[in-house]
Amino acid sequence: MTLSSLRIATRKSRLACVQAEAVGKLLMEKNPNLSVEYVEIVSEGCFEKNQGDLKAIGGKGLFVKALQQALLEGKADIAVHSMKDFPTDEQAPEELVVPAVLPRADRRDVIISKNNTHLATLKDGTTVGTSSPRRAAQLKHNFPHLFTKPLRGNVETRIQKMNDGEVDAIILAKAGLDRLGLSSKITDVLEPDILCPAAGQGIVGMECRAADGNIIAALEELNHTETFTALKAERAMLTTLQADCYTAVGGYAEVTKSGENIRMIACVAAQDGSRLLWSRQKMPVTEPISLGKFIANDLLQQGAEKLLRPKAA
Repeated sequence: MTLSSLRIATRKSRLACVQAEAVGKLLMEKNPNLSVEYVEIVSEGCFEKNQGDLKAIGGKGLFVKALQQALLEGKADIAVHSMKDFPTDEQAPEELVVPAVLPRADRRDVIISKNNTHLATLKDGTTVGTSSPRRAAQLKHNFPHLFTKPLRGNVETRIQKMNDGEVDAIILAKAGLDRLGLSSKITDVLEPDILCPAAGQGIVGMECRAADGNIIAALEELNHTETFTALKAERAMLTTLQADCYTAVGGYAEVTKSGENIRMIACVAAQDGSRLLWSRQKMPVTEPISLGKFIANDLLQQGAEKLLRPKAA
């Protein structure tokens, strides 16, 4: 059965729309007679709708939930997600599946600063805007002379806030800037040993109803196996650590050039930057989930629980 039409749910931000359109284009290339409609969804977490504390109203999972609800209610056939924001702390609806991901874009974080100053040469007291505990904690650990300030909004909003003087520099994901055609604004690309990226960073995933076998088959044609394998390891680590967007956890996995193994590096930081724990391991490519669990348990044995949940510990 050939697909004739698809409705793709996406957030309204320009980056989200660009990612959804990339998926739509690939599907139309594979299915020349396919008609695609983009369904823009506004959630409580959207910056334009709620400028308060994102964590207090439910976290980035709100973005995902709104798109999932559109699938469950039959308002859309596919939802496109940044897998960095895809929650692991809540059970996903059984009626939905993520059968495919696109090839991973650049996983690294970057600095954009007013005066095009590299991270290593930012002056004492420079204020860096980020609402990510992962980024803030690692920054405090590696560059204790810098200050961090919470900064919300889409990519363009954050850049404008920096230009308006709210902060001196901002940290963003390189993948997003590349997709938006804003790479020229990047001052400094941060290697993972300086700032370990978030699990799933740079990965776009597609979600649909588990009962829609025809759509699953179409999405699987787009799936990038190596990226999907790496994502399985990263998400297994997060699940085992019971981590989310509000814990200072970084990590990434990659299939080795031989294709026989998968290796992973991950870190957990104290939110004040006082401690930073690392774990590294390699396993056969057929065991990504075991690798993620091993990394997480190694971090827990090093004392990650006290860093992740200091009040509970």
